[in-house]
Formats: sequence, C-alpha cells, structure tokens
Amino acid sequence: ASSMFSRTMFPVIIIVLIILGIEFITGIIANGLMIIVNCSEWIRKRKLSCCDVILTSLGISRFFLQCVIMINSNFLHLFPEMNERCALLRTLIVVWIFLNTLSLWFATWLSVFYCVKIASFSQPLFLWLKQRISGLVPQLLMGSFLVSLVTCLTSINAIERKYIDHSMNNLSGNITREGQYKLDLSSSVFILSMFGYSSPFIIFIISSVLLITCLWRHSKRMEKTTSSSRDTITEAHVRAIKGLISFIFFYISYFVALLTISSRLFSNFRPFFTMILAAYPSGHTVILILGNPKLKRVAMGALHYDGCRLRDTVS
Repeated sequence: ASSMFSRTMFPVIIIVLIILGIEFITGIIANGLMIIVNCSEWIRKRKLSCCDVILTSLGISRFFLQCVIMINSNFLHLFPEMNERCALLRTLIVVWIFLNTLSLWFATWLSVFYCVKIASFSQPLFLWLKQRISGLVPQLLMGSFLVSLVTCLTSINAIERKYIDHSMNNLSGNITREGQYKLDLSSSVFILSMFGYSSPFIIFIISSVLLITCLWRHSKRMEKTTSSSRDTITEAHVRAIKGLISFIFFYISYFVALLTISSRLFSNFRPFFTMILAAYPSGHTVILILGNPKLKRVAMGALHYDGCRLRDTVS
C-alpha cells in the first residue's frame, strides 16, 4: 500500500518541484536585482535612503531564504529516509527558522516605514515616530536580527533525533533488525514559531490597515476637488492601495502556510503549503520592484536588453 501511495504521489512531487524551481528562479532574480541595484548605488554615492536599506536587507534575507526552501524541499521530497542526513536536515531547519523570522520582521518594518512616512495621523505616538523613524531604522533591523537569532537558537534543543524501530520476524523465525532515525519537531518548536512569527504579523497588519485607511480617505477627498492633478494623484493612491492589499494577501498566505507546516497539520498537503512558502519571497519582491520607480526602470531595461539579445540570436 505504501509503495502504491508513493507511485501515486510521484507525479505530484515532480509537478511541485517544477513549480518550486520556477519560484526559486524568479525569487533569486528579483531579490538579486534588488540587492545589486541598491548596493551599486551605495558604492557610487556612499549612502542609501532608509527605505533602500530596508529593501536591501529584505532582499538579502529572502535571497538566502529562497535557497534554503529549495534545498529543504528537495531533501524532503527526494530523500524521505534521512538516517545519515539528520544532522544536515536539522541545521537546515534551524537556518530556515532564522531566515523566516528575519524576513518577516524586515517586511514588517518596510510596511511600518511606509505607513509612518505616508500616512497622516494626529496621535502623539505617530507624530513621534514620524520624526524619528529614519534614525530608528538601523536599530530596528539589528533588533530583528537578534530576535531572529535567539528564536532559532532556542529551537535547536526542541528538534529531537528520534529512532524508529522497524524490526520484524522473518519466515525462519529470526528477528530482522531494521530501524531509522528521523527528526521529531516537538510542540516547543511550534510555540517558538508562533512567538517568532505572530509578533511581526500583528504589527504588519496594523500598519498596513492604517496606511490603506489613510490613502483611501485621501483619495476620497481628492475626488471632491477640481484640481487638474486630482486624477493623477488619485490613480497613484489607488495603485498604492492595490499594492498594499497584495502585500497583505502574500503575507497572510505565508503566515498560514508557516503555522500549518510548523504544527504538522494537513501533512498530506505539505507540498501545496511548501509552494506557498516559496511563492511569498519571490512574488512579494516582484511587486516591490514594480512599485519602486528605480527598481522597475532597471528591471524593464534588463528585460528589454535580454529581448534584443534574443531577437539578434534568432535572426
């Protein structure tokens, strides 16, 4: 029965690996572009804006996260029996937890930065943040790094190496000794994951909703004016709102997939949730590039150059 199940699942695994490969390539190119463009600007001008610092940090964390997801997925699907590979898989899981937590925090601070810079509220705390957010960015990024490091280090002891005995009696009456080691993720890993993932998720949702509310109100006010620039500003606000909604969609999908895999629920659908995990660091970054004029200009230029090279090669 198990062999029949394996044969049935094999085509699904191949399809999942192909989709993961496409997401991996997209993520590597998109995050690599964001890193190269911002690092080149830093080398040329010896400085970066606070927004570009967050984008670069986010790109670096997602670049390596995409690599770990791909390696981890290949190990789980192609090498399910992990007797001699437990130590390597344990290291991959710990690195995966660190990069997961770190990229979620960086994406959250990007949302907070946009909210504080663009939105306008009269609350004292918001006004205080508006004046000091640029100076707080390095501290927030370093704090995220430390929190993510502590989260992954405390999870090391919670990942146990469990021995599974498959001994059985053969026809001659002798006992055939056979066993294997597999990693067992205890409930402590799920609790630590919940703590590490929930905090940035809550902050992200609050800042995104506040920014969408402010942009929506401003768009409604602009519709009532007779200014010639009304349509252009309104369209820009609508595009920003659509971008934020897509951010929220990707973030929530990723968060749900993380909790599902961490809690080991719906284990038969693990490949599907793995595809969601890989889609977030690639799809979200593509949307960030399309919403950033500088990054979009470089991306469009690269696509145009590749298109011209392809036409020259064909002709």
